[in-house]
Amino acid sequence: MNREILMSVGIDYDEAIGRFSGATELFEQFLKEMAIMKVIEPLQKALTEGNVNEAFAVAHTLKGNFGNMSAKPLFSIITPLVDELKKGNITEAKKIYISLEKEYNVVTEGIKRAM
Repeated sequence: MNREILMSVGIDYDEAIGRFSGATELFEQFLKEMAIMKVIEPLQKALTEGNVNEAFAVAHTLKGNFGNMSAKPLFSIITPLVDELKKGNITEAKKIYISLEKEYNVVTEGIKRAM
């Protein structure tokens, strides 16, 4: 996987490899799955349906995933989204989601180019 492309879309490759205890193949498989599986769709569905509890659960999981993959831009967007959902503020969470979706597309396209 092309390290420079990953870095260009905000993935701190070296930090992520450290998080994965040096397991490069495992990390790269994790990235591939992240890019292919459209992991933010369940969040979009829960927000659209107004299901705060489900949206919070999904967003919290994504926050952990984005942190583990050291995707700095995604992590910086999902964190306030999780905070808003924790407060029950789905209206603000929906606004933040728009930015998340745009950045997610940038990152996943970068992952696909890096493969």
